[in-house]
Amino acid sequence: MHVRIRIFGKPDTVVVVESKLTKIDQFRRIIKEKFDVPPKLQRLFYGGKLLENGYTFHDYNIKLNDVIQLMVRAQPEDSPKKKTDTKTEDIKDKSEVSDGDAVEYKDAVSTLYEVGDLVDVRDREQGSWLEGKITRIVNDPDNPYTPDSKDSSSIDISVLGHSENSDHSFDTENDVENKPPSESTNGDSLPKSKSKGITKYFSRTPKIAWKKSDSELNKSIESKDIDSMLLYKVQLESDDEDSNLYCKLKEIRPRARNEIDAKDLKVDQTVMLNHNTDEPLEKGHWYDFKIAEIKKFRAIYELIGTLYLGPDAVPQNDTKVRVIDKIFAIEEVVPLAQRTEKYKKMMITPPEKRSVPLNCLTCRDDEDTLCKDCGCYLCSGKEFPERIVLCDECNHGYHMICLDPPLMELPEEDWYCPSCKRDTNDVIAPGAAKQTKKTIKTNRDWGRGMACVGKTKTCAMPPNHFGPIPGIEVGMCWRFRIQLSETGVHRPPVSGIHGRDVEGAYSIVLSGGYEDDVDHGNEFTYTGSGGRDLSGNKRTAEQSCDQTLTRENKALARNCAVNSISEEGGDAGDNWRNGKPVRVVRSYKMLKHFPKYAPKEGIRYDGIYKVVKYYPEKGLSGFIVWKYLLRRDDPNPAPWEPGAKEYPIIYPDGYLEAEAEKKALKEKKSKSGKGAKKGNKKRALRESNQTTESESDASPPVKRRKTTKPVIKTKATNSPKTNIASIFLKSPKRKSPQKKDTESKLSEEEIAAIKADTLNEKLWSECLIVCEARGKKEFVDYVTQMFLCIICQEVAVSPVTTPCLHNFCLACIKQAFKASGAQCPCCRHSLVKYEIEPNEELKTALRSILTGYDAGKK
Repeated sequence: MHVRIRIFGKPDTVVVVESKLTKIDQFRRIIKEKFDVPPKLQRLFYGGKLLENGYTFHDYNIKLNDVIQLMVRAQPEDSPKKKTDTKTEDIKDKSEVSDGDAVEYKDAVSTLYEVGDLVDVRDREQGSWLEGKITRIVNDPDNPYTPDSKDSSSIDISVLGHSENSDHSFDTENDVENKPPSESTNGDSLPKSKSKGITKYFSRTPKIAWKKSDSELNKSIESKDIDSMLLYKVQLESDDEDSNLYCKLKEIRPRARNEIDAKDLKVDQTVMLNHNTDEPLEKGHWYDFKIAEIKKFRAIYELIGTLYLGPDAVPQNDTKVRVIDKIFAIEEVVPLAQRTEKYKKMMITPPEKRSVPLNCLTCRDDEDTLCKDCGCYLCSGKEFPERIVLCDECNHGYHMICLDPPLMELPEEDWYCPSCKRDTNDVIAPGAAKQTKKTIKTNRDWGRGMACVGKTKTCAMPPNHFGPIPGIEVGMCWRFRIQLSETGVHRPPVSGIHGRDVEGAYSIVLSGGYEDDVDHGNEFTYTGSGGRDLSGNKRTAEQSCDQTLTRENKALARNCAVNSISEEGGDAGDNWRNGKPVRVVRSYKMLKHFPKYAPKEGIRYDGIYKVVKYYPEKGLSGFIVWKYLLRRDDPNPAPWEPGAKEYPIIYPDGYLEAEAEKKALKEKKSKSGKGAKKGNKKRALRESNQTTESESDASPPVKRRKTTKPVIKTKATNSPKTNIASIFLKSPKRKSPQKKDTESKLSEEEIAAIKADTLNEKLWSECLIVCEARGKKEFVDYVTQMFLCIICQEVAVSPVTTPCLHNFCLACIKQAFKASGAQCPCCRHSLVKYEIEPNEELKTALRSILTGYDAGKK
């Protein structure tokens, strides 16, 4: 058995395991040998589950050729902790350092603020603005340069003399829309140069309006750097105790106090307003907002624009905000040297307190109202809040005395309420339910064959498609039946007829399962299905009753060009070409009965046939069977005819590599003497018969017996193919395909249809490169991936190409517009002004390449 290991950014790698009973612990050791990743650093995922030690592949239902995702944990670094300069760590809370008295703060003097100033402080999680007061100004201990407070004050005061005429120092034309608004004023005017100490992320690029001397320029830069190297201790008004919060210059600004009437708002104006990101109709926190559009509904105003969230003021474009509270202008800091007595008094006089969001929307923060959401979930009371314990699962609160039995002290570890608590004995481990059902032990080897393999690919054509599959040429051969299902040539992995009794049959398989079958190549007699007792999970059995014209038998009869389906049969006569096409596949099992027309190995696609007539007849078993006469109607030559193309057999991805690795492991065990056990003698004999029989191309596979046939000795070579069992190599009589001929290239009609679709010119150019390099089959597979609708995960039906050059089904994008609004489901590009219209050129191109792919679809 083998599986595929997928690592991000690398191709899948085939890894061989012994069987489905392989434990995850053992599998980790195999991965360590293969990828040199220690087991402790391996995180294995399959089907959305994290694989844990102690379980087997069978417990997680891991099948042959399935994909397991490998993620490698990051190794802890032994090097000393480096100082980072990221923005989030740069604004870390200094209170954690000061609590341990590890750092001593030295008082400093700022040129912009002084102790007692009322400011707004940016929240370090949400980016909202909170009301506070400066209680201390200190030097930043993380900054290696700490100038003397007297020198910094004198330098800044000397430079401030030029700030009155510095309004022209900024470029007013190159304003960025999504720039954090901490520098702007009330939105009506541009920020002035006297806003100092702002970091690069928030500041504009200044343009010098007049030539400064080098000394003045150096002093200005030094003054700006000094303010940015200070920390401001702020006491939040919402905290009764000491906030112990040290902030940088970019995290504070003067307290907003000037209200703006909604009638006076203007487009491109930046203001501070109240918004609740979770409940837009309720009051929330205060954020910066840049107005892009103003709407009025009676007495209610709705603003559309950019909302700035997070500590870095990340812009959220196209945000709708309903005005439910006051709107404030953003204040600009005035340096101490330019403050008037009136301004100094205003900075220490608290304005009216702003509104804050409700903690509980159920009781509206009414302390006298009983509430289960903000009080005890059992008694709804809010008294003794210090005796309320929260559940770690549902976050409901419970009085310790209300519990049964009551809690005497607060639990130190995780605590769960009675409704969330689970008994660990009731938890079922992965695979435990399957293991309890096992009553009989079996020695079955889960690793043999391809019977338990699942599909790894899906055909883009609909299941009810009549006629050839695009990209599949006559003569192509596959090793296993499951590959036919993946390509869409024959969907059922077991049944010989694929069809519906109300539509017809789409494909059939000739495998020699019925003794009444007669094969003459271009014409053959096919026996219907049914009339056998397959109870006991049998794959086949002898005929035991009469067949009836129902289900698959009736489906195949509908392909005959007759007026109606009759229990007596029907004959299309000379009109047989007007019947529905049937894809015919021949298996290597037909070698036993009709070796002239059967493939030497695997399953081969032989083209399109039509049903000439169908009739009931007594078969060799003595029971009534339904017979069908089919005649070939395909323009391509049959594989047994001269001039027919020959294709190498197609194996599943990674199959040959896995078999080669299996053989290498067996040889390694046999050399070490571990493989010569008595219990393995029967299996080795069976594998020897399998190898020797595959080397004879003229004889069909026969039932394996204990007696061995003489092995044909061949010369040992150093070719890599010697590591692969000969059963998996192509027949020596087959000629390897030469260069791709004209039949595998695109027709003139297909090329013209592709060139007509100018909107998807870039995608088509990539597809044509694949066609030239790999052939038409790979080209068709690439087209199905490039023009896949991401909503329904199928090739776009009635395709619509958006202005952002993404393709969707017409029905899918209409449904998406109803659900999430007029925006692209792929890139979220706004499509408000876009009218949905099908791309007829793309529709024609897809139909020419994938003929019938949209049949029966809307």
